[in-house]
Amino acid sequence: MRTPMIKAMTASLLAGSLALSTSALAAEGLYSADELLDADVYDSSGEEVGQVEDILLGDDMAIHSLVITTGDVLGLGGRDVVAERGSFTVRLEKSDDAMDRFDDLDYQIHMEADSNAMKNLPEYDESWWNQTRSGLRQAWENTKKTSESAWENTKEATSSTWQNFKEGARDMKERTTE
Repeated sequence: MRTPMIKAMTASLLAGSLALSTSALAAEGLYSADELLDADVYDSSGEEVGQVEDILLGDDMAIHSLVITTGDVLGLGGRDVVAERGSFTVRLEKSDDAMDRFDDLDYQIHMEADSNAMKNLPEYDESWWNQTRSGLRQAWENTKKTSESAWENTKEATSSTWQNFKEGARDMKERTTE
């Protein structure tokens, strides 16, 4: 029973590491958070729908989500919504000297959602914050428990394998001696 579980854990760990290495290879470079703030946001049809108001980081210091102000006119009547990582891409605005300007980068945020779907994004408020924080904390606790269990199973399997190897070596030595 342990062998299929160990094989399954090994396969999932390998798949996870491949996914991480693929995303690391897809990275285009460094991004400036300062320049990302106030970047224009475009929906999937290319229509400008807002600006980046805030950048939310997880415990791993990776971007968890962006807070986007949408629908405001001259700073009035807008709504702050949350776009989670994976629902947008960051692009450097194309211009002749864009890649040479270290201190004056212009980013664009391109959403996968159209303007109607953007209306359904969760509003950035205390309720969203508390719910998301609680969910992330619970996910971390679950990960810790799973990791601890996997570690214990790995230790047991390794110990058992080592014992079997030692017994086999002893048996082989006894047979050789006889």
